[in-house]
Amino acid sequence: MPTAVRAEDDPVTAEYDVFLTPPIEEQVYILQYPNRSRSIPYNRSGGAMPQDMRIKPQAGFMEMDVDMNSKHNFNKYMALKWADAKQSSKELHNPSVTYGPASGLVGARPGARSRSALKGQGDRELELENDLMNFEDAEKNERVFNKQTLGGQIIRHNSEAELGKPYYFVGAFQGNQLHLTKVHGTVQMRPHFHHLDAEEERARVTASRAQAEAAGPGPDPVAKTVSKTVKDKEDKDSTEAKLKKFLENAKLEPWLKMEYMDEDLDIAYHEFQSKLKVMDPSNLPHLKSQMDNDAFLDAISAPRHDGLTRRKKRASRGKETVEIEDEDGEQEGGEVAAPPE
Repeated sequence: MPTAVRAEDDPVTAEYDVFLTPPIEEQVYILQYPNRSRSIPYNRSGGAMPQDMRIKPQAGFMEMDVDMNSKHNFNKYMALKWADAKQSSKELHNPSVTYGPASGLVGARPGARSRSALKGQGDRELELENDLMNFEDAEKNERVFNKQTLGGQIIRHNSEAELGKPYYFVGAFQGNQLHLTKVHGTVQMRPHFHHLDAEEERARVTASRAQAEAAGPGPDPVAKTVSKTVKDKEDKDSTEAKLKKFLENAKLEPWLKMEYMDEDLDIAYHEFQSKLKVMDPSNLPHLKSQMDNDAFLDAISAPRHDGLTRRKKRASRGKETVEIEDEDGEQEGGEVAAPPE
């Protein structure tokens, strides 16, 4: 009776030739959207194509604006109010209306509280009501908050903090070939609420001005003694000093504009074919691993205790002296005779 052949638990279903694409001048980033379902991506076919993208390459921040549909499920009054707050923030805070770490966590610009001309509460409400009745004109004149801002910090895979961690690649299949391109960084793009920060800052400035006007003119300024303090050089290497320097650089670095190309455009397809695939695989050198199968398994496996996993050596048939290792790793010498034939 023929012996039954047991099916493999993990059979090989397909084999691919793997190619590494040559280095490219462009940076390859993976943009992740933790708050967005994969079934409704940010693209043109889904009606949510990013319009404006910007990056601070040195500080490592990225943002993009996505249009919102103002015809359905849209609060027109709040959209007008937040647009007014963002317009005021350009003078109070910064021209890009950026808050949070990307702006250096700074507050209102010095002197902006006294220089900027903010509308009073009554005048503001009257203007909002007028724009609400003529909403289409207000939207054409960009007085409506109708864009959602997403942003995040770039985690660069070649940074010092990422040393020793796995390398990331993006793969492109072509027949039985898999083309891998090295990823330079990953960004988790989450919704930003700069419009809420702008509204809160506007309210603080308005309240501060009202309090100052109620208190009347203050006393004349008094001369103060300015003293200099010398800090230790070691402070520059502290965590606080490094964070302060990082935020200062983020504040000073301007945003660089980028152009978003939707995946359905011809130019995006051309870049995908030319940059993420090897054009002529036949002329590529073959890579040879310096590890055999056992060395590779040892490298990716958890550390093991040799004394607990060693097996006893099997004695040969001939009479000879061999070493037998027990489970505790102790070695014993002795005469071992082969069993009778």
